[in-house]
Order: sequence, then structure tokens, then C-alpha cells
Amino acid sequence: MPEARIVWRKTLLNKRTVAMLIAAEKIYHSKFKYLQGSYNKGGVEASAGTHDGGGAVDIGVASQSAAQRRAIVLALRQVGFAAWLRTPAQGRWPYHVHAIAIGDKDLSRGAAAQVLEYKRKRNGLANRGKDDGPPGYYSMTWEIYLKAHPAPPPPAVPDSSISLGAMAYARTHDAMTGAWGADRARVVAWAAHPKVAAISRHETVPPAGVPWHLHFQQILRMVQLKFKLPQTGIFVDGVDDQMKRYGYTITA
Repeated sequence: MPEARIVWRKTLLNKRTVAMLIAAEKIYHSKFKYLQGSYNKGGVEASAGTHDGGGAVDIGVASQSAAQRRAIVLALRQVGFAAWLRTPAQGRWPYHVHAIAIGDKDLSRGAAAQVLEYKRKRNGLANRGKDDGPPGYYSMTWEIYLKAHPAPPPPAVPDSSISLGAMAYARTHDAMTGAWGADRARVVAWAAHPKVAAISRHETVPPAGVPWHLHFQQILRMVQLKFKLPQTGIFVDGVDDQMKRYGYTITA
């Protein structure tokens, strides 16, 4: 099955290549300047067809120092690219880094041949010269890199749901535990948020001697006053619609 193609930073690539480039940029601690992407059949004659398929990318390094150019090649190799610095002395092109994603399903014939040359520690050019880049990563692939550097788990998505059952319960009961208690806490926190500002921070808890259920009704009235709604103290009387506007989901 072919790789999924996307346009990323105005460059046509595929998702696997983009993921590899993002990882390489993190190693290098800076973004790259992309000159040419993939699926560019016949686009640049000097590329000799290596960009006709997927997994190919050229990175501009004309303004970088020699050390920076080497660091970019190294970062790309570390995540599974066959990558080389190309210089004006080698051909009719400016300084750039040419990279091929090893293992890409859409590699052109020319790109696949360059990968084989890379694994033989050659420069990927017609003269079949010795590799002139940082050694030691000839067997690296994106999958091997990921196994050694697993992505951290995504941050927990905050629960943005509000239960109508919890809201009805909170108007008549003081003790709130579990999920329903969390729903009431979310409504109170939302009402006090600076972008809403229906109540102040000190109003998030009831005054001494005031039961929680009565205090919650008062908070709902203040929210309704803020949004010019009838002040009933009942959640569904417009308060639910306002919370939906802020990205909350209202459930049964």
C-alpha cells in the first residue's frame, strides 16, 4: 500500500517522511529549509529521478557553516535517512543536503539505488565515491529509531463533558463524589475562568453556613446574569448552550 501523501511546509512529501523530518529537526534543534520534496517526476534534471517517488527531500544549507551542515546530515542519518551533503564542486547545484528515507514504500528506482549505495558506504553519486558523511548509521531505519525512541504518551485530554443528571442532582444535594462531583467542579471552574468571569475566585466555594446545593444554584443564576439569560438557577435554561460554545459536551 502506498504512503499517504501530504503537503507540509509547502513541500509535497508523505506522512512517514514528515515524521522522520520532524524527529531529525528535534535532534538538530532547529527547522530545516526545504528546497525539494517527493513525487516531483521530471522536476529537477540534476536529481536524476531520485525525487520521482516518495521518501526524497533536499534541504538548503547554503547559509550554514560546515559544522552545521554536518550536524544536519547526522541528524537525518540518525532517524533513518540515507543523507549526504551535496556541494557545488560535485555538480551543478548549490550547497544542499540530499536525503532518501530508507524503507519508504514509494521510492523511485533511482532513490532505491542510492539507498543501496549508502549501505555500501558510498556517496550515492555517479562516480560511486566513498561516503563522505558521518559514519555509523548505515543500518538505521525509521522503525528501528522509533523502537529505541518511543514517542511519549499523548497528554491526557481533559474531560469536557457535563452530565445533565449531575446538574440536576447538584441543585438538590450537597454531597458530590465521583464523576458527577467532577461535573459540578467543572461548571464552577468554568464560571470563574477569566474568559467567562461570571463569578470571582472566592465565590467558587460557598460562604460559611450556606449549603453547597444552594450555592450552586446561585452560581447558575450569576452565569445566567452574565449571559443575559432568565435567572432561574437551572442549568439547562441557557447555561448548557453557553458551555457548548466554549467546547463542552452536554450528556444525559
